[in-house]
Amino acid sequence: MVLDAIIPFMPPVILEARDVIGGGRYLQEVRISSFSPTRELREGIRYSLCLVDLESGGVVLLYDVHRGKSHHRHLRGKETRYKFTNEDALLDDFLRDVNLILEGKL
Repeated sequence: MVLDAIIPFMPPVILEARDVIGGGRYLQEVRISSFSPTRELREGIRYSLCLVDLESGGVVLLYDVHRGKSHHRHLRGKETRYKFTNEDALLDDFLRDVNLILEGKL
């Protein structure tokens, strides 16, 4: 099929969600997908869990993994390593941080 040549392969999505939260102030986006494990990404998981401040347009919180970098978290511009264990723990950690941000504690 011609479309197969035009549209690159997209890994199967485990979870995808997008929501405006915090009284309309933040956009929360979650995408977790699976693929065949590689030497760099042994878990076979690719993800981006993001909280964007809609007033400033800035990324407040981002958990992600991609080629050339291991698992990591960005919080208000500061990047730190993230110890990935599984998808459930990843989502729990992200949502915990989101709640702390909404409460003004992080």
